[in-house]
Parts: sequence; structure tokens; C-alpha cells
Amino acid sequence: MKNLENLPQIAARQLGGLEATPTLLAKIKLNGNEAKKTAPFRWQPVAAVALTLVLLVGGGVLTLQNRPPVTVDVEGVNLIDSHSAGSDSKPTEIPLTADVPQGSISMSRSSGGTGQSLFAQASGSSFPLIAVSGKTYRMLESPNGISSALLGSNLGTVSEYNIEPALGSGSIVSNSAGQGEVVYAISGMEGAMIASSVDGNMRVFQRVSYAGTATIGSESLRDTLCQSSNVQWIALDGVGTVQGAEAQNIMATLLDYADYQNTSMTGSGSLQIGLNNGLTLQLLVGDDTVSACGTWSCPDFFEALQAAVAAQ
Repeated sequence: MKNLENLPQIAARQLGGLEATPTLLAKIKLNGNEAKKTAPFRWQPVAAVALTLVLLVGGGVLTLQNRPPVTVDVEGVNLIDSHSAGSDSKPTEIPLTADVPQGSISMSRSSGGTGQSLFAQASGSSFPLIAVSGKTYRMLESPNGISSALLGSNLGTVSEYNIEPALGSGSIVSNSAGQGEVVYAISGMEGAMIASSVDGNMRVFQRVSYAGTATIGSESLRDTLCQSSNVQWIALDGVGTVQGAEAQNIMATLLDYADYQNTSMTGSGSLQIGLNNGLTLQLLVGDDTVSACGTWSCPDFFEALQAAVAAQ
């Protein structure tokens, strides 16, 4: 390699006496500006950004692949895995709300009581019932059959079988007892309980609200339930059970002081009343209310029942 100190002599020989005149300097600057305008697009910055995005997306995919999958049981009820934060326990299987059959949930205020509804559940749009002259009676799950000794007066026969009894026009309409079946009052329980043959068994029906109708005329709660002398025991879910004379006194409090509220049949708790004929009445329980044929408020009843249970 030639020495750098000889560079001026070399440049002079090669340029052949070329002088850097003002005109030449102007041309050089002009050519430089044109080169900047027509310079080719540089891909290096774009490639760097693209590479960064690929790395980020790839990392996200790896993260998702390492997460536990949500499982669905397609052979039975749809299930969702539920985990407590920081827990290593086995997932709790929770049925989806839409897959819970209508009427499949038992009503219960808390543990320590019956926790079960005696009312037969709906198999279609209406629960099993018999409507007699505007009064509605709902079938009870238990007993599955009763003795003829419990039957009272003959109320007539089912004049119309209708799966939509609210649309029926007969004097006695049912969606459970067949047309022509005889309907009886339960002896000593006229207005509160009836019976009729369903699929060959004499089934019991209890007076309830239906289609916006509860009591009729001047009927009281006593007319839709029973006399206090009929009571053998009372059990309130989550509170306890009282029996005998104490149960009759508490029932008298309910019948004497309950105030009618509305035609609804609602409640989240269960109250059962055992009768001396072996049958059981069912009432739904809300905040100081009982409900079957209409909703009735009676704080005194609940106070007396709780006090009696506590005194045992």
C-alpha cells in the first residue's frame, strides 16, 4: 500500500488539473440533493419492527398453550370448571343455569328442618291440579295413596281434562285426574284439601293460589288450611319442631292474627303442619309470611314458634 503522505500527489496526477470552480461545486451539491430524493427504501427498520411483533405474538401463544383448558361435559349436564384463587383442589362442577330442569330445586331456609317441598312439581306449564268452582288444589307428592276412610263429601266429577287448566271452562277442571274421576273433600278439611284418583291411586290435593286467584269471597286463612284442633305438630325449616298442645296454640296464633297480603304463592323456606289424620299441609315461608292460598303476614306466629322451640 502506498504511503498516505503521497495522497496529494496521486490525486493531482489522476484529476489531471481539474479545478474546483464555483460552477463545479454547484453541480456537486445539485447532484447530491437529487440522490437523496431518489434513494431506495430502506427495509432494515421495518424488518426490525416485524421481528419484534413475531416475538410478542409467539410468546402470547405459548402462554395460552400453558393455561389449563375450560372443560365441558357434553355427555351430561354442561359443566364449568371453578377454582378458588391459589387453590390446588379439584375443580367444583357447577351446572349451567339454563340446564337446570324447571321445578328441580327444593326450597330450604337452612339446615335443621324438612328442607323439602311436598308440592308436586310442574311437568309442563302448570303443576298437577284440580280446580273446583274457582278454587284451585295442587297435588302433594306424599302420600301416594290414602284410605277411603279419609274421604268426605262427593264434590262431583272432573268435567274437563285440560293440560292448560287456566283455559278450562268446566265446573271441575284438571290436568292430572282424568275426565269422569270423582273428586272428594277430605273429611273435616272441606275447602282446604281434596282427593281424586290419579293413575289408579287416590291422591291428595291442597288449596293454593293459581292464575291470580286465592281466597274467594269472605274466606279466611282457616278456610284454606285447617282448624287448630287438627294440628299434631308444626315444623319450620331451620328452626325446629313443636308438637301437641303447644303446636295447636301456635297454630291458633297464625289463624287468628294473620293478615292477608296478596294472591301470590311465594317463599324460600318450608313450613309443614302435621295433622291428626296422618296428612301434612305445606306452606312456603318468607319474611314473617306464610304462603299457599295467598300470602299472609304474621310475625306473632314466628315469634311464638321460635320461643317454643327454644324452651324445649
